[in-house]
Amino acid sequence: MNADDHCQKLVGSLYQLLDGEVTEDQVEFLQEHLEECGACLERLGVEMHFTLLVRSRCKDNEDCPDHVILDIKSALQAEITA
Repeated sequence: MNADDHCQKLVGSLYQLLDGEVTEDQVEFLQEHLEECGACLERLGVEMHFTLLVRSRCKDNEDCPDHVILDIKSALQAEITA
């Protein structure tokens, strides 16, 4: 697997990583990649900041429909991979 493939794999699992929905093997792979790829590490930092900001603003609004959350995640994923 080349570096671009590793970056694509990280991007594909970025939100699962931020939500704690990855396996130990995935965490190990992602940590190894982030140690070597500054671009992905920077992207992760931006996404972590954004995710924390959204969570802090929405924590009192637990009645957000699931489809809205999925639409937002899909739009963000499309933006990242564009």
